[in-house]
Amino acid sequence: MSSDDIHLPAGLMAHAGHSFPWDLVVLFVLAVVLGVRLYRVLGRRVGMQGVRQERPGGGRFGFGPQKGAAPDATRPGAPPPLPGQASGKGDNGAFAATVPDVDYEIPAPVTRVGGVLAEIGTTFPGFSPSGFLKDAEDTFRQVVPAFAVGDRAALEKLLTPAALESFSAAIDVRTQAGETQRSDLRGVESLSILDAMLMSAEDGQRTGRIEVRIVSRQVNILTDRQGDPVVGTEAVTEFHDLWLFERVAGQSDAQWRLAASCPA
Repeated sequence: MSSDDIHLPAGLMAHAGHSFPWDLVVLFVLAVVLGVRLYRVLGRRVGMQGVRQERPGGGRFGFGPQKGAAPDATRPGAPPPLPGQASGKGDNGAFAATVPDVDYEIPAPVTRVGGVLAEIGTTFPGFSPSGFLKDAEDTFRQVVPAFAVGDRAALEKLLTPAALESFSAAIDVRTQAGETQRSDLRGVESLSILDAMLMSAEDGQRTGRIEVRIVSRQVNILTDRQGDPVVGTEAVTEFHDLWLFERVAGQSDAQWRLAASCPA
């Protein structure tokens, strides 16, 4: 068949030659750009939601220079802290074996933080950075759902008294407002030790503090009495949080407890 055998209506030929739909092309490009920007806004959120803690002055978590503290322990201030969302456990209390591996990032021994971790190891027998991060991950997986449902008894076992007071206050505010927190932890991506310090009080009591960055994926949404969203989204969101863990030497409680949290 030759080109002479193909016949198109004259009106269609004229439209094809003189009216290419450039307006549709421009609208398509704008839609793609807006879609990408919207994903960046909704798809990543820094920090957990709900808790506003009073932080003592100085330092990222409010800890100024103290006797025995590691150099550079004081950091610039950070936005108010918040709490996250979480996973469930099996019937026997153990986490499911299908939970994917989590990346643990530990400073090298030759670094300042690595040296402080070594000193913490001499103060707290049995301490190891990798073991600590595993315990921190377990605490994160327990604290997030406990906060969502307002389980103060569970939180009391995992938080310092000051942190528990802040979390309880946030739960009270939420309850009085008739709001409901839904938290679904889809995964923990990584835990990284960012800083560590070992401090001595006037009475000689030593306290260890370790700052951890936790990256997780969550569905986190707060609804009002009518079930309408107040904060959050149904989309899976990436959260970046800083949690500060604390342990006091010489106490019968050998657990590292959550002392403060803030956005990373």
